Amino acid sequence: MIVVLEGISAAGKSTFASRIGKRHWVPEFECLGEEPGPNAPASVRAEYWLEHNVRRFSAALRVEADFGFAICDTEPLKCHFDWCCARAGFTSMDVFKAAVPMIRDAISGKRIGFGDRYYVKQIAPEIARTQKEGDPTRTRRNFEMHLALQPHLIHWFKALSSVAPGRVEFGFPHHETLRLELESKAPEKDPRRFDVSVFDALLTRLPG
Repeated sequence: MIVVLEGISAAGKSTFASRIGKRHWVPEFECLGEEPGPNAPASVRAEYWLEHNVRRFSAALRVEADFGFAICDTEPLKCHFDWCCARAGFTSMDVFKAAVPMIRDAISGKRIGFGDRYYVKQIAPEIARTQKEGDPTRTRRNFEMHLALQPHLIHWFKALSSVAPGRVEFGFPHHETLRLELESKAPEKDPRRFDVSVFDALLTRLPG
């Protein structure tokens, strides 16, 4: 099983994941090579981030195979980020539009896929700021931008919830309850993990 924790920066994803067990935790990790700049063609930027996300999904599959379940700190299939940035007015939709056919091909080829369960946390801005300031180990660049992305992030996962009922829950459960549940039951995989029709339907449910 691949469990995904979602929410903006300082929502508590990393803290929650580490409490489930570090051997199950799939954090975000460093990019490879030189990251394309904002003036690079949209297709180049889309392909670069897709390959980064494919590596994260592969890491989740390895953890799942070794330990029964993986806890991902943000979704490996992270195309929602470009959509949210565009909806919030930080970028255009060009990168997201360029990414869509690439993502469809990657899902069809089982190089990347959906999580089996999602926990999406919405957090009040003042609480996020307090948690950010209380963690000197993280710089959290572009924190204010991430706050602006939150309503769009919630729209994205509400759309996913509508096309994949039962897969998305809003809010984090108690970490010990979830850990015991995941450790005590047989690993489960959603049969639609690599279902392109889920992705296509999700796109039709997005606002705007």
